Amino acid sequence: MNKPSAPQGFVQVQSEGFGGFAGPVFRKGEVFVFDIAPQHLNGDERLHGGMMMSLASIVLGEVAREAAAGAEAGAATRPLSINCDFVSAGAAGERVEGRARVTRATRTVLFISGELKVGERVLMSATGVYAIKSRDGK
Repeated sequence: MNKPSAPQGFVQVQSEGFGGFAGPVFRKGEVFVFDIAPQHLNGDERLHGGMMMSLASIVLGEVAREAAAGAEAGAATRPLSINCDFVSAGAAGERVEGRARVTRATRTVLFISGELKVGERVLMSATGVYAIKSRDGK
């Protein structure tokens, strides 16, 4: 199976581990894109719900890491919770676009919300809460 190459101006995120296996997912600025391939489908030939949740986790997690690193060099994050609401389904060959933003940030916690869409059609909305771990482990 051939993995798609990055759209012009986009770079691959999480190319290692599960993110690399499930993807590829590409990013340019605040936009993440993912092309639905046959291996991402469920038995009804629609984008598998677990794949949508994985994609939401990648998008929200990347935004969390960036926000934490912007506040303190070397800071890391870990998810405390991620909630996903399925709205619509995707099909093979469609390009999913993901966006997320920090809705609230404290010294130790980030609150993030995002959406996965195909064009104007929302596939999923998601929210996440991420703990911030400073470089010194506190």
